[in-house]
Amino acid sequence: MSRRNETPHGNVVVGTDGSRAATHALDRAAGEAHRRQVPLEIVHAWPWGGAYEPLDDDAPDILARAAQYVANQDPGLQVTTAAVADDAAEVLVRRSRTAALTVVGTRGNGGFKGLLLGSVSLRVAAHCRGPLLVVRDEPAARTIPSPHTVVVGVRSEEDEPAAVFAVAEAVRRSARVSVVHAWAYGQNDRTHHDREARARQEDTAAELVVARLHKQHPFVRLESRSMRVAPARALIDAGTTGAVVVIAVHRRKSGLGLQLGPVTHALLHHASCDVALVPVSGPDAAPPGALDQRGGRDRRS
Repeated sequence: MSRRNETPHGNVVVGTDGSRAATHALDRAAGEAHRRQVPLEIVHAWPWGGAYEPLDDDAPDILARAAQYVANQDPGLQVTTAAVADDAAEVLVRRSRTAALTVVGTRGNGGFKGLLLGSVSLRVAAHCRGPLLVVRDEPAARTIPSPHTVVVGVRSEEDEPAAVFAVAEAVRRSARVSVVHAWAYGQNDRTHHDREARARQEDTAAELVVARLHKQHPFVRLESRSMRVAPARALIDAGTTGAVVVIAVHRRKSGLGLQLGPVTHALLHHASCDVALVPVSGPDAAPPGALDQRGGRDRRS
C-alpha cells in the first residue's frame, strides 16, 4: 500500500467514521477501486453527528485502521487518507466533483430504514456532483440471487447517462444489464385512444435508449422491460434480484434542500441492494459546490 500527499483525479472516494456500516462501505469501495484500476481515498471528517461523534484525536486511528483493513484485503491497491475538520457531507460532496465514484454506507438495520432525513449519506445523495454508490449495511435476502445483473431505471432519453454508467458497471462486473422503464397514465390519458398513444410513446422512449446501448456496446448482454407500474415499485422489485440499481438524478437550479425525487428517495429507503446515483445536469442545474459553504482543515496522508 502506498500513500500520497496529493489526491488523485478520478479515484474512488469513501467516507468512514469507524462504524460497522462504514467498514462495509469501505470494503465495497476497495472493490470498486480495484475494478476501475484507480486509487482509493479514505476520508474521515467531523462532526458526523448522531449517536457516534468522534473527537479530533480519533481521526488518525480511524484512518489507520481503515487503511490497514484495505491493505489486508488488497495489498496492491493504492490508498490515500484524508482527515478533514468540516461537515462530512460537504467534504464528500466536494470530492465527488472529480471522483470516478463516491461511496457511502448507511446506518441502521433492515434495508435503508436507518437513512434518516439529514443524515450524512442522504445529504451526500441529495447534492453529489458525480456518481455515488450507497451501500447497504448488510446483504439482503434475495428471492433469486443474481449478483451478475445491473439494473438501471430509464424514464426517457434524459436518463441515458445512467444507462451508460450501468453498462460500464456491467462490463467491470462481467454482468448483464436489465433496463427497467416504468410509467403510469397521466390525468390527460382519459380515452382509450389517449392511453394507446401514451403506451406507444413510452415504449418508444425506452426502445431508443436500449437501441443506442446495443449499438455502442454490442457485446454487453442487455434486456429491457417496459411496464405500466409505479417506477419506484418496479425498481425496488427489480433490485431484489440485482447487484445494484442505477438511477439518474436530475439536479434543480436551487442548491437548497434535499434534491431527491420521490423515486430516488423510495429507492434509498427500501431497496434491498446497493443503489448508484448518476447526477444529470440540465440547463437549470445547481452550480458545483452549492453545498460547499466552508473550507475546512484538510490533513492528508
